[in-house]
Amino acid sequence: MSRRACAALALAAALAMGACGDGDRDGAGARTAADPFTEVSREPSLTRTARRAAPRWERVARLDGIAPAVHAVRIARGAIQWRARWRCSTGRLALAVKPVPRSPAQAPGGRCPASGETTWVQTGDQQLRVAGGGRWSVIVEQQIDTPLREPPLAAMSAPGARLLKSGRFYGVERQGSGSAYLYRLADGRAALRLDGFRTSSNTDLFIWLSAAAGPRTTKQVVAARRLGRLTALKSTIGEQNYVLPHSIDVARVRSVAIWCVPIQIVYAAAALR
Repeated sequence: MSRRACAALALAAALAMGACGDGDRDGAGARTAADPFTEVSREPSLTRTARRAAPRWERVARLDGIAPAVHAVRIARGAIQWRARWRCSTGRLALAVKPVPRSPAQAPGGRCPASGETTWVQTGDQQLRVAGGGRWSVIVEQQIDTPLREPPLAAMSAPGARLLKSGRFYGVERQGSGSAYLYRLADGRAALRLDGFRTSSNTDLFIWLSAAAGPRTTKQVVAARRLGRLTALKSTIGEQNYVLPHSIDVARVRSVAIWCVPIQIVYAAAALR
């Protein structure tokens, strides 16, 4: 079985189990609710991936037009799948690709005005044909599970910027490693960088800036004040940057937590000093 097929099966299994966690079963086989304040002693085997991040969507191209057109699209060989998210104004829009896929895509277009999404699994060089009678736009994205490698923001080392706090990630309910750095940028905004970061692979994970000092349990994070809105984690492995809203009071940020929204547990945390 190919690696893409294995990854697709693993993703389907993850969705079947639930987003970030799953309840246990009682003796009769019925599912019981997970307790978000009980430490998880054993991870699902799906999360034990050494080199693969949780699958995420990455933009490849944005296409716009008012007449039929053919566009060359390059999908990474290691991608799990790719999709075209389309929107049209008048007439009817249809999508087709070459080489012709072995399995035809479902609903490759529709009557306008409308929007939709079409997915394919073949990778490499593609010819995407867009046929439409009015104005249309198509966003092409590929789903990948490789580590994210964002370089530091130029603003982090620009004149007037300075490092305020830093800390190391550790596991709370799941695995965690790497470093977190909190910067004050020259324009007054704050920025967070995760370097050498890794946490257990799953979807629906978010960054939670907290007033908790070195939290070791989910309950400690929940009990402390959350500072600002949750921000979606870009990748479970790799280097990544986040520019924070002006409303964040960085003086009160004492830790960063990786928070799973559906099951409400903390995967990992870093105390900032």
